[in-house]
Amino acid sequence: MGSKSDLSTLWMTEVNPTQFFHEMVVEAQERQRLKLTENVEFYIVNLLCGYLRASDSDSNEDCLALILKKALESSHSEKIALYKKLADTALYFSGFFQEYFNRKSFDIRYYVTMGESAYNELSNLLKGKNTYQETMSTIYYEMSKNFTVAVDILLDISEQTTNQNNERTILSLYDAWLNTASPKLEKELFHRGVNPIKVSTRKV
Repeated sequence: MGSKSDLSTLWMTEVNPTQFFHEMVVEAQERQRLKLTENVEFYIVNLLCGYLRASDSDSNEDCLALILKKALESSHSEKIALYKKLADTALYFSGFFQEYFNRKSFDIRYYVTMGESAYNELSNLLKGKNTYQETMSTIYYEMSKNFTVAVDILLDISEQTTNQNNERTILSLYDAWLNTASPKLEKELFHRGVNPIKVSTRKV
């Protein structure tokens, strides 16, 4: 699976990591035939740069529920920092560590839902403030609405840095598709001869 060390190795010869990650995000969009807004593209590039520069202790997994609890109990300024941490962590793990969810009691949909909600809450917290915060409110709103697309972009980048895709079973791909409705995963399932069908969870 993708990791900070994988990304570090790739850009070590690059002068500018921002330029490097921007090129990776653009190439991922071309491969997946997706088009991000400039705001979402900008945010993903900065997210990758941030995780690259973070120390190992900073990049450890945090319990999303615990971060959410802290955010709900915090002041306005602290809420912004905590919801950002919650949203960014959910996005990064959803894109780079999908195989990780196969070993946990919860699925990727938990992370997707938490991430979408956290970015939406950030947008609401910053709405109607000064010009900079209003701009960030717009960006966070777009991140919330395009969360699964952003996950597909990170997943594509992860697959370019590791052999994660070759290790994934059809079952794990199908399970991830059920929880995200990812067009990228749907294409991969078709490529492997599987016609994915949504199973209704409605009780009769």
